[in-house]
Amino acid sequence: MASETKVGAQLERPAAVPRERLITPWPQIGVRPIIVTVVLIMVIGWALNGSKANPASLVEGVPHIVDFVTRLFPPKWDMDTTPLAVPAPLQGALGDHLTLTIPLVLPYIVETLQMAIVGTIVGVLLSLPLGLLAARNVSPHPAVYQATRFILNVNRAIPEIIFALIFVAAVGLGPFGGVLAIGVGAVGSLAKLYAESIEQIDPQQVLAVRATGAGSIQTFIYGVVPQALPLIATYSLLNFEHNVRSATILGLVGAGGIGFILQKYISLFQYRNLMSTLIIIIVMVTVIDRVSDYLRKKLI
Repeated sequence: MASETKVGAQLERPAAVPRERLITPWPQIGVRPIIVTVVLIMVIGWALNGSKANPASLVEGVPHIVDFVTRLFPPKWDMDTTPLAVPAPLQGALGDHLTLTIPLVLPYIVETLQMAIVGTIVGVLLSLPLGLLAARNVSPHPAVYQATRFILNVNRAIPEIIFALIFVAAVGLGPFGGVLAIGVGAVGSLAKLYAESIEQIDPQQVLAVRATGAGSIQTFIYGVVPQALPLIATYSLLNFEHNVRSATILGLVGAGGIGFILQKYISLFQYRNLMSTLIIIIVMVTVIDRVSDYLRKKLI
């Protein structure tokens, strides 16, 4: 009898829907969705009012945009001639030296790429331990977790260009200050992403490794790292792409890279030279994106 009662309860139909609700094409709207929608509309309106968003002014400014874009074309290339030493056995056929003509901005582009690579390495090395401390499931103590999260929040609140000014004042003009700014400036966001990657692991896999008799370190190496590593590597590659753009901007404050040349062309209104520089930057970013996408597919 008890089993029949249980089966009957399982087969019990839900409360009947009123007949008039069956024929209406409109979904039933509760109070909560209405409140959320109203609050969302108020926030968007508040943001639009504060940002002085005015589509009419944009329409009026279209001719100025067209005029500016027109000034960028055709691109003008500043070329630099670099002498190359010829090995002694070849001097009879080629002469004492050869000249190599390249775009003037190319060495600065290479310097920008170098800054992004080293800055990313610095950021990853600084972010990994902080990411472990900021992950709720592996942090040694709640106080450590909260303190680390606060440090990461402070780091994210400071723009990278401020870090660039600090490090340029400390180590002088040049790419080293930019490398430090990129590496330290990325810690707040990168460590948080690492922490979230670690928090998303499947605890059942960790328990399975622990059940084999593994110690704490072995459990972490074989139960946590394999699960979090693909996401950590992906976030690191995405951070590298971001750092390439950051290295481009930091040169505006003397932190090395292509930013110095961009500032020069903008200040002198040499828009055609600016366009040639932008073309090289676009090519560099596109190549980096393709390589990064290939590596991400291999890692995931």
